[in-house]
Amino acid sequence: MEVNQDILIQFIKGELSASEYQAVNKQIKSDKALFRQYIQLKDIWDYTASKSNALKYNEGKEWDTLAAKIPFASTRTLKFKRIVGAIAVAASIVIAFLIGHVYESMQSGNAMVAGSHVYKAPFGQVSNITLADGSKVMLNEGSTLTVPLDFGINNRNVALNGEGYFDVSTNKDLEFSVTSGKQKVKVLGTIFNIRAYEHENKMITTLEEGIVRWEMEARHITLKPGMQVIYDNQLGDVEEKTVDITEVKQWALGRYMYEDASLDEIIAVIERWHNVKVKWNPADFKGVHFNGVLKRSATIDETFELIKVMVPMKYTVKGQIVTIERMR
Repeated sequence: MEVNQDILIQFIKGELSASEYQAVNKQIKSDKALFRQYIQLKDIWDYTASKSNALKYNEGKEWDTLAAKIPFASTRTLKFKRIVGAIAVAASIVIAFLIGHVYESMQSGNAMVAGSHVYKAPFGQVSNITLADGSKVMLNEGSTLTVPLDFGINNRNVALNGEGYFDVSTNKDLEFSVTSGKQKVKVLGTIFNIRAYEHENKMITTLEEGIVRWEMEARHITLKPGMQVIYDNQLGDVEEKTVDITEVKQWALGRYMYEDASLDEIIAVIERWHNVKVKWNPADFKGVHFNGVLKRSATIDETFELIKVMVPMKYTVKGQIVTIERMR
C-alpha cells in the first residue's frame, strides 16, 4: 500500500481496516520521513479536536479545512520546516482554549528571598508574569525568575534559571538585563527566548524582535532577529546560527518540536512536564535520535508510546518513576 496524505488521515481518524492499519503502521515505523509527516498531521488533528470539543465545532469540517491548507508535495519529499506554518494555523485557532486550560496561576509558587521576588513555574505548568514596567515573561515548567523589589525604579535586572520567553517594554532610561549563570543578555525593548536550566549543558538565547547584546565574561555578541547564541557550559564554546523562532517558542503552546534530538534532551523535558524521574542507561541509547512533536497535554503513556514508534525501547511506569530499556 502506498501511503499518501489521504491514507495517513484515514489512519489517524481510525477509518482503516485492521490489515490496512497494520500495513500503514509498519511503514510509519520504518520510514522516518513518513513518520514526521504522520506526527505533524496527528498534531493538527489533536489540536483541532481539542478546539472542537471545547467550542462544539464539527471536527470533520474543521479537519477538512485545515488539511486543505497543508502544503504537502509528496510523502517522500516532505521537509520538516514546511509544516510549521500549518501547525501554527491550528494552534492559533485554539489559543483561547490553551490560555484557559494550560497556563496556570503562579500564586502558590511565589516567594520573597533577600530583597527579591522569586517567581516559580511548577513542574507540568507554564506561568505568565507581568513585571512592574509592563514587560511580560512566560516561564517554562521548572523555571524560576528572580526580580529585585526595586525593579523598574532603580534597575530592570532579573535572573533566570530555566526557560523564559520575554516581551520587554521599551524604556530608554533603564536597560533590561537577564542573567543566567555567567551569561547576561541586555536589551532596551525586544522579544527573545532564553533556555538556561542549571542541569542542562547548554544555554540558548534566541532573538525574535529588536536587538539584544549577549555577554559572557569578555565576549560580546549583538543579536539580530532570527539569530541564536548557544553556549556550552562544559566546553566553553559559543555557537552562533540563524533559526526559525516559531519552532523555538513552541513550548509556549504546550509542545516541543524535535528534529534529530538526542534522547537525553527528550527525557529532560518529560521529567519536567510530568514531574517524574526517568531511570535509564544513556550509554544504551548512544546515537539514538528522535523526530516529532511531544505535547504537554499527552499522558505519560501516550508520550512514551509515541517515542517507541521511532526508538527501540520498552518502558514501565510505577508511580512517579519511569524505567526505560533499549530493546535489542
